[in-house]
Amino acid sequence: MGCVARGSVVGGSAREGRVSEEFRSRYPRYDVLDRWYSVDWDDQTREVVRRRVEQLPGQRFFTDVETRTLEAMVERILPQPDRGPAERVPIVPWIDAKLADDRRDGFRYEGLPPQRELWRAALEGVDETARAMHGRAFADITPGEQDDVLRRLERGDPPGSTWARIPSQRFFADTLCATVAKTYYAHPTAWSETGYNGPSSPRGHVRKWITGVDPWEAHERDTLWGTD
Repeated sequence: MGCVARGSVVGGSAREGRVSEEFRSRYPRYDVLDRWYSVDWDDQTREVVRRRVEQLPGQRFFTDVETRTLEAMVERILPQPDRGPAERVPIVPWIDAKLADDRRDGFRYEGLPPQRELWRAALEGVDETARAMHGRAFADITPGEQDDVLRRLERGDPPGSTWARIPSQRFFADTLCATVAKTYYAHPTAWSETGYNGPSSPRGHVRKWITGVDPWEAHERDTLWGTD
């Protein structure tokens, strides 16, 4: 599947539902929250980060069935097998909050309904496709079968009447995968594993060119600074 991040599910491994390789961060000793009292963040920035870490939204938009379906989809799209339940970056609750508050992106692709209608119809369509292909709802089939369903969405040829009115390729790539990735990388845990120092406010950045890294940012090497 084209949108898989971190540990990817590919080839024969997908048939058995295994992540292809163990994920290892290039910044194993870096924790972005160590910058809490640094000059990088002001009080407003700290409050935004604190809410993201401590205030997990409750379920307000999705039904229990929709939540279960989406959680299973997220597990295949962006797996976190290296983390226990308490350490995983929460994704579905923040998507739920976005839809509950109807926070839109400022644009909508031609052929797609408004976001709330889209997500409800698409999740129903995923279960419809899973039943047509494997006889059970998406959350109840094997990981390999789930990958089969998602690949059909990605290719644009999933069975089911839902996809006659919703273009599955557009939903899969530009709504589902994009939203999952954006939600994941908005969390400090993801910042730490990628060496990102968060919203650098008020300090900002100096070396903004490609491969440019400021001395106070995380470095893949043990040395503080290199010129190559």
